[in-house]
Amino acid sequence: MAQDAASSAQSNAAAKEFVEKAGTGGLAEVEMGELGAQKAKNGQVKAFAKQMVADHTKANQELLSAIKGKGMQVPSSRTDAHKAMIEKFQQQDVGKNFDRAYMEQMVEDHKAAVELFESAADNDGLDINLRGYAKQTLPVLRDHLKQAQTIESKLTD
Repeated sequence: MAQDAASSAQSNAAAKEFVEKAGTGGLAEVEMGELGAQKAKNGQVKAFAKQMVADHTKANQELLSAIKGKGMQVPSSRTDAHKAMIEKFQQQDVGKNFDRAYMEQMVEDHKAAVELFESAADNDGLDINLRGYAKQTLPVLRDHLKQAQTIESKLTD
């Protein structure tokens, strides 16, 4: 009985941590995408940024659905690290340097997101809805990472 309670507390903590990281990461991706769409000069970077806004807005809505009725909340604000990153990009001049830095950040962010979602998708202790959300979102995140790496490699030439 005590072991079941401990296991349940662990899975609740894991679920809360996943929802928090996925939620704040999703918010940051939407905001960074809006910034990229506004400031990017390269057409591919601009198109990628717009796709980030659309895809991550959709994923954020799907996360809300996955936690509905579970007593959890998706964070409504970014972490301090995300705030600092956004401020850095807001102050950066428009042009090649912005495009390159933005795509480098997208590669870094999506590597971390893929890792987070892979871990959640494989975590049998997580609620079935959260695992399903992670599994459903993973292919999109992997595609974003691949696109970001491709665009970034073209910008460094």
